[in-house]
Parts: sequence; C-alpha cells; structure tokens
Amino acid sequence: MSRPSARLRSTVDGILRLVAPLPASAWERPASGLDWTCRETAAHLMDDFGAYALQLSGSTPPQTGYARFREPPPWTPGGTTSVFWPDPEAGTEGVVECLDAAAGLLCAVVDAAGPGKRGYHPHGISDASGFAAMGMAEATLHAHDILAAQGIRYAPEPGTATAILDRLFPDAARSEDPWRDLLAATGRTPETRGVRWHWDSSVR
Repeated sequence: MSRPSARLRSTVDGILRLVAPLPASAWERPASGLDWTCRETAAHLMDDFGAYALQLSGSTPPQTGYARFREPPPWTPGGTTSVFWPDPEAGTEGVVECLDAAAGLLCAVVDAAGPGKRGYHPHGISDASGFAAMGMAEATLHAHDILAAQGIRYAPEPGTATAILDRLFPDAARSEDPWRDLLAATGRTPETRGVRWHWDSSVR
C-alpha cells in the first residue's frame, strides 16, 4: 500500500525538477497573477507546508486556530510575511532545498498521523488526507504562478488535479480538463480572475 503522502511527494518532486534550472534572478520577478515576487510565493508555499504539518503534528492539535507562532515582519513593504525564508544568497539551489525540506516535513507528518487526528483550517477542520490535498493544491497552483512568470507552461501529473478537486472542491464545475477546472476554481483563468474562492477542507 502506498503512503498517504505519496502523491504529494511525487507532485513536489516534479515541481522541483522544473524550477531547479531557473536562474537566481527568476525569483525576484513578480509571480503571475499575484502581488508577490516568485521568492515570496515560494516562501509562502514553504509556510503552507510547515503550517499544515504543525496543525497535525502535536499530541493535541489546535482546533480553533493555527498554532500561535509569531511571523516576522514582511521582508518588503506590502509583501507576504513568512516563517520560512529561502536565503537569497543561496540562489535557486537554496529555494529548491528549502521547498524540498518543508514538503518533506508535511509528508512525514501526514504519514505518521492516525486516522482520528484532526487539525484546524479556517475552511474546515481536516485530517491527514485533507492536509495532503491542501499541500498538493498549494504546490501545483503556486508552481503555476511561479513558472508562468518565467514563460514556462505547467500542469501536474495526470490525476493530481482530479484528486485535489475531489477532496477540496467537490462542488466545482467539471469538464474534460481537470487542471483547467482547478485553475478556474481558484481564480486563475481569464473568466474567473478576481473572483473570491475557497476550498472545503472538512473531513468527508
């Protein structure tokens, strides 16, 4: 039987292979469709991985809010705050290393969590499968944002977008292209840009 985190790990590994050849300057470009740079977007993704792991990892995970770590001030005015920040001096290698480590943390916690373990998310108290799906959603969508800024087309492995939609967006409109359906559900198509959205992470 495959580990619960197997698809998440495979998804992240595929993304790391795509971003590894990027020049160091790529991370200072504005991410596609966001108000953040690609570095800030990558740091946000690391924070997502870490935060989801922390929500599941304690003996008594919080059920009414996130674990109360103090985020540092923004690195740039109006930028994202982040607990995890890839060292700019380390270039792309540093970004890849940090993304890999943060993803590994979430994968390990997902695999270790028992079936009854629950953790807080503002869009639904969730379990290990939910946090894995949220990790996949954040990874694929922000890979899209980062790579589109470099002129690189991205789509996840077959079945990944369907798995994310099934777990987090059960009411989303469906077509024969689940990746486009996921982009539409998250405001990343011309028709849905700017539309407010959120997923449902509650336990099914």
